[in-house]
Amino acid sequence: MKRPNDRWFRWISIPLLVLLANLFYLVEYEYDYRRYLGWALLGMAYVALMWEAVIWWLMFVRQRYARIQQTRLRVLVTFAGYLVLTTIFQMVFVWLTDVTNIALIPVNRQVYIVYLITGFICTLLVGSIYEVIYYLQKYREAVQETESVKKAGLQSQYDSLKNQVNPHFLFNSLTSLSALISEDRQKAGLFLDELASVYRYLLQAGQHPLVALGDEVAFLTSYRYLLDARFGGALRWDVAIDDRFINRLLPPLTLQNLLENAHRHNSLLPDSPLQLSIRTTHDGYLEVGNSIQRKKAAVFNRQGGLIQLAAHFDVLDLPPPVIRDDGHWFIIRLPLISKEQIDQRHSVPRPVAT
Repeated sequence: MKRPNDRWFRWISIPLLVLLANLFYLVEYEYDYRRYLGWALLGMAYVALMWEAVIWWLMFVRQRYARIQQTRLRVLVTFAGYLVLTTIFQMVFVWLTDVTNIALIPVNRQVYIVYLITGFICTLLVGSIYEVIYYLQKYREAVQETESVKKAGLQSQYDSLKNQVNPHFLFNSLTSLSALISEDRQKAGLFLDELASVYRYLLQAGQHPLVALGDEVAFLTSYRYLLDARFGGALRWDVAIDDRFINRLLPPLTLQNLLENAHRHNSLLPDSPLQLSIRTTHDGYLEVGNSIQRKKAAVFNRQGGLIQLAAHFDVLDLPPPVIRDDGHWFIIRLPLISKEQIDQRHSVPRPVAT
């Protein structure tokens, strides 16, 4: 356990405490500044020694109860030790001044009590300052650790999602592009432009934990073009986004994840197209749904993309998506977060268990 960096605190506090405490004995010193300064110097040496004992106890207890969850126990044990140490040091100091005949006043029971009370007050004051500084340091470390874990989780989720998208989606897109080149070069050029827009968004999406719904809708335009080119009339779209919610926030690639999940688990046929619905609700939610026409062949890791998406929302400390399946439609209801809500979350520190 590293010793607290308290050099300046000791250099200022020890003389200040001793000089102030000795002011109560000016009458006994007969207002002689030489006696006052002499006892003050002796007191500084004594308090410096006692301070070292207090710091030793402080470091010992912190080593035993270092976690922030043990704050309450650490404080109780620390201050109990302070009281014991103060009692021993103060009684020994008074006794030594008495037997060496350097005490300026007769040592009696009242003197012991006054010294003990003075020592308790000073030790508790100094100990409280050390404990507040230590708690704030641990709190800051806990917040930084939480943020690091959150960022690592976000990056892991994003990387996993991006790696899931890139190989299969790129292969299918290039296959469609190859077919278009031989059929219609103009459409192939448009397809290539939209493919570039999609991958530009994929590369930029990991830079922010949340993006505006408008950005996702813009991405949807390009992504929809690629899907329509690939599946033709096997997809039917119903998109209704209220402009009131265009600046609301959600995790990046949410729409891609849900659309990928829809056509991965359902059949897409020209004579039985898959219905896709993307709309905002009056209460500020995004609902993404698809008609259910499940593939006959089993799909491995069913709803894996949805589990990953739910984990992404959890890492961001957002309300979880709600899934409805009535046998005809599969609908995911997602919260759209306002910037004001994000600001409120950041302005209120998370409680730390003690």
